[in-house]
Amino acid sequence: MSYTWEPRWEKFRVESHGIVFWTCRDRITGMITCPICVNARETCLGGGTGKGKQEPVFFYTVEDLIYHIRDYHARSAFRAKSR
Repeated sequence: MSYTWEPRWEKFRVESHGIVFWTCRDRITGMITCPICVNARETCLGGGTGKGKQEPVFFYTVEDLIYHIRDYHARSAFRAKSR
């Protein structure tokens, strides 16, 4: 019995609420990853030049991914600008 998971990434286009971007999705589970947390360019979009710091964050729905990007990444960017 195996307790590890080897993701099989594929390119995935996200279109929701007027937002369009590319990220990675696992072919088997259908889980979607945050393109910022995992650095999608290096992971599945082809264009990276090496391994960066990866903090995998996975979602089952596009809406959850959008909420994560808005609440975690966008808010922290606005906080950094206001300081």
